[in-house]
Amino acid sequence: MHPSGSTPDLPTTKLSDMYSTRNATFGILSDILSQLDDYDIFAYYMGNFKVGKLYNSPLRHDDKIPSFAVFKGRQGNLMFKDHGSGLAGNALTFVKAYNNIHTDAELEKELLKIIRHTAPVSTRDVKREYKSNASADIGIVRQDFTQIDKNYWQQFGISIPTLNKFNVFSIKYFLCNRIVSGIYKETNPMYAYKVNDKFKIYRPLNSKYTKWRTNLTTSDVQGFAQLPSGKRKLLIITKSLKDVMVLYEMGIDAVSPSSETTFIPDEMLDELKKKYDNILILYDRDKTGMMKAREYSKKYNLRAFFVNKKFAAKDISDAVKVNGFDTIKQWLTKELKEYV
Repeated sequence: MHPSGSTPDLPTTKLSDMYSTRNATFGILSDILSQLDDYDIFAYYMGNFKVGKLYNSPLRHDDKIPSFAVFKGRQGNLMFKDHGSGLAGNALTFVKAYNNIHTDAELEKELLKIIRHTAPVSTRDVKREYKSNASADIGIVRQDFTQIDKNYWQQFGISIPTLNKFNVFSIKYFLCNRIVSGIYKETNPMYAYKVNDKFKIYRPLNSKYTKWRTNLTTSDVQGFAQLPSGKRKLLIITKSLKDVMVLYEMGIDAVSPSSETTFIPDEMLDELKKKYDNILILYDRDKTGMMKAREYSKKYNLRAFFVNKKFAAKDISDAVKVNGFDTIKQWLTKELKEYV
């Protein structure tokens, strides 16, 4: 049940419209704002400025006398006051006023524009307090898989029993530090991966800035708990749980690090090397994926390979979606025949 006591209305959407990124929403404001602080937002429009100093108002082009200031509010956030017009508020109020924005969708697009143009390191008068994702308390409210969910996962050849095996849930909403941070919509479905006692939230149609929310640590290796017992021939280390599940559907053991920027912890990798005769790396066929795969291949003496470029896909999941499950399984079986 929704925290307010009622179930949120779900808009009706044609299934054919579900998977186009043109129709994808940009995610929730709280996630977007986690990529910025108040100074970033004001500085995008004002340039470098000093908190508490008067400036000509960026909201009124006819302002001849400095009458606009950004100041630190009682809760530590930055606020503004335009003395000429009387308008005041926080950074989001400023963005709306500056751009004449009236909807959340317009606001999200503008904030994403700021993220793309904001330097990752800048000098600020207000310091940002960083909080590790791993320290976040994430809770979920599960629901039965909808037809939207079934169609989404079937694109990759992933069945409901496989989702259940790997503790992947469709969720009504999730909470971060006891605050509702995302609600399921037919136009923006949402899933939770449970790994040990932690969660990774996956919203496939969100922008790259808000697609994921996780409190997994490097020791939370995806797919590790589902590996069969006993001595085995082949294990593939891939970059996502989705790819792990696709490989499982093809009869191949696989695991994935907790994120694309980490690898399997050394002690766990040593354990896997004792269990498996062969361990291969299958990362994305893109600049980052190939760089990381080669880095780990050299460091751990593991062979790296990639989805054949003829399939026009960067990973095994997309290869199945574009080319069909049987075609990719046939290619992969041939590719791996010397290891099994």
